[in-house]
Amino acid sequence: MNPSQKLGINVFYYYLSKKTPIGLVALVISIFISSLKVAMVLKLAFFVSLSTSAMIVSYFINGLFLISALLIIYGIVMSYISYIGCSYNLGENAFSITKGYFNKREISIPYRQIQNIDIEQSFQFKMMGVCKLVILTAGNDNNNQNGEAEGVFDVIDFKIASNIKESILQKSNIEPVI
Repeated sequence: MNPSQKLGINVFYYYLSKKTPIGLVALVISIFISSLKVAMVLKLAFFVSLSTSAMIVSYFINGLFLISALLIIYGIVMSYISYIGCSYNLGENAFSITKGYFNKREISIPYRQIQNIDIEQSFQFKMMGVCKLVILTAGNDNNNQNGEAEGVFDVIDFKIASNIKESILQKSNIEPVI
């Protein structure tokens, strides 16, 4: 039996691009505000003493740095958990997908039930080197619930998706439609 394989490092980068922008924006804002520290202290000195205004501005800037760092770390951790939480396996008789890190869900699709494999790529996916892989099956009652196929990778490396498609088409004896 083949070991489970990951979806490709581009998927991790895609997740990072989706989960860290708020933290990066907050970091840029905090750097910009820290460059205005002296002006902020002087303007605040009209209302409170100079030492108190310096302390307030320092706490404010340090708080922004801390919040942005926490948002970036949170984005990295969640991206990593999403990345390691999904894998696939090209077995002898079936294609298996394992999803989830805390709540694992495994889907096993026999090759004889596979009717077609679609690779979908938007402009953003092309820029990141990823795509969406949809495995259409025969006789699946779940197809009608959400209008989705049984085997779906929302994000997968394009080269890996092409290799999976080729391998599954060979094992299921389906001729690709060109």
